[in-house]
Amino acid sequence: MTIKRRLFISNILMIVIPVCISLIIAYVGISLQFMVSKHDKQGPFYNGYDDLVQLSAKLLEGKGEPKQEEIRQQIQAILKPADMSLVIYDSEKNLIRFNLHETPETEKLLQIVSAMDGQGFASLANKEVYTEQIQAEGRAYTVSIIGTATDDTDGQVTPAMATFLILVTLGIISAVFVTNQFLTRFVFKRIKQPLDTLVDGVHQIRDGNLDVRIEYGNKDEFASVCEDFNDMAIRLKESQRLIQRQEESRKELLAGISHDLRSPLTSVRAYSEGLLDGVASTPESQKKYITMIKNKAEDIDRMVGKIFLFSKMDLGDYPYEPEVLEVNQELFSLIKVTAEEYREKGLDVVIAALAAEVYIYADPAQFSSMVFNILENSWKYKDKERVQVTIRTKVMGTHMLICLEDNGPGVPEEALDKLFDVFYRSDPSRNNPTKGSGLGLAITAKAVSRMGGSIHAELSPAGGLRIIIKLPVTNKGA
Repeated sequence: MTIKRRLFISNILMIVIPVCISLIIAYVGISLQFMVSKHDKQGPFYNGYDDLVQLSAKLLEGKGEPKQEEIRQQIQAILKPADMSLVIYDSEKNLIRFNLHETPETEKLLQIVSAMDGQGFASLANKEVYTEQIQAEGRAYTVSIIGTATDDTDGQVTPAMATFLILVTLGIISAVFVTNQFLTRFVFKRIKQPLDTLVDGVHQIRDGNLDVRIEYGNKDEFASVCEDFNDMAIRLKESQRLIQRQEESRKELLAGISHDLRSPLTSVRAYSEGLLDGVASTPESQKKYITMIKNKAEDIDRMVGKIFLFSKMDLGDYPYEPEVLEVNQELFSLIKVTAEEYREKGLDVVIAALAAEVYIYADPAQFSSMVFNILENSWKYKDKERVQVTIRTKVMGTHMLICLEDNGPGVPEEALDKLFDVFYRSDPSRNNPTKGSGLGLAITAKAVSRMGGSIHAELSPAGGLRIIIKLPVTNKGA
C-alpha cells in the first residue's frame, strides 16, 4: 500500500473513529440519564399521585360523614402544599372537585383528559395532569390530578448530568489518543522504517562502503528511491574505479614520458658534449654528430606531437570532421600510397579479401591515421627481414570488421588487453624506445571510439598479431 493511500485512510479514520466513539458514549449517557429519570419519577412526587388516587377510591366507597370528612382532609393536606387540584367524575358529570380553579389551561387539560380515555399523563404550558381510572362500588370513575409543572433540576446540574459530561469528555480524549496511537503506527512506522534504511545506507556510502545495497520489498513511494540509491552506489563504485584507473594511467603516462624522453635527450647531450670536447675532430665526424642530434630532436618532436595529439583526443578537443566514406576505396588509396615505402622497409601489405561496397561515417584523416599506426606497429616490431600484413573486411549486420593481421613476433597472451593502453609496450624492460613510443595504438583506440566503434587484438594463427576494428555502417546518402 502506498503512503499516499495510507495518509488518505488515516485522515478518514481520524474523523470517523472519534465520532463513532463519541456516539457510543452519548448513547450510553442518554440511556443512563433515562434510567435516572425513570428512577426519579418513582420518587415522593409521584407517590403523592398514588396516595391521592387511593384516597379518592376510599372517598367514593366511604360510609358515614365522619369517615368521608377525614378522607377529604387527607386529600386537602396533600393537594394544598403542592398547589394541586383533584377532580373525580364519571361518564356523565363531575362529581367531586378539590381546589379546582377554572382557567383556560385547566379547561384544556380536562379536555385532554377526556380524550385520554381515563388514563395517562399530559402537560400544557406550566400545568400538568395525571389521570387514572378506578372502580368503586361497581362503577368506573376517573380521577384527574392537576398540578403545576416543575423543573426537577431547578437550574442545577444533577449528578447524572455531571457524570454524563465527564464521560463524554473522557471518551473524546481517549478516542483522540487511541486514534493518534493507531495512526502513528499505521502511517509513521511505514515512513520511518525505509528512512532508517536509507540513512544507514548513506552512512555506509559516506564511510566508503560502495558495495552496500538496499533490499526493499514494499511497493510504495520509497521503492523507486531505494532503486535509485542502489543505482547511485553502482555509479559511485564505477566512478571510483575509473578514477583509480585514470590515476594509474596518469602515473604510467608520466613514467612513460620520462623514460621515452630520457633516451634521446641523453643521446643529444652526449653528442653535444662530444662536439664541445673536440671528440669529433674531422668534418665528417662532426657532420655525423650533428645529424644524430637532429634525428634525436626529430624523435623527441614526434613523441611530443603524439602526446599532444593523444591529450587532445582524450579531452575531446581534437578536430573531427566526419563524412561518408567507402571503406574499400579508402583502403586501396592508402595502400597504393604507402605500399612501396613499406616494401622497401621489409613490410609487405596485402589486401586479401574485401566485402562488397560498404560505407562508414568517419573523419578521413583519422581513418588514415588509424591504419597507418597499425602498419607502423607491425613494421617497428618485426623480428625478421620481411613481414607481411594482410587486410580483410567483412560485414556483420549493422557493423563491418576491418582485420589487419601480420606474421611478426606477436605478443604474450596476457598483454593483449594492454596493447591499447598509453605507453604500453610488450617489452617489459622498455629498453628499446626506438621501436615506438607506446602511443600509436592508444591513439588508434581513441580514433575508433570516436567513430562509434571498438577495437581489440588477438593472436594470429601465423604466430603474429591480429587487430580487428569494428565500425558501424551507414547509407551512401546519409
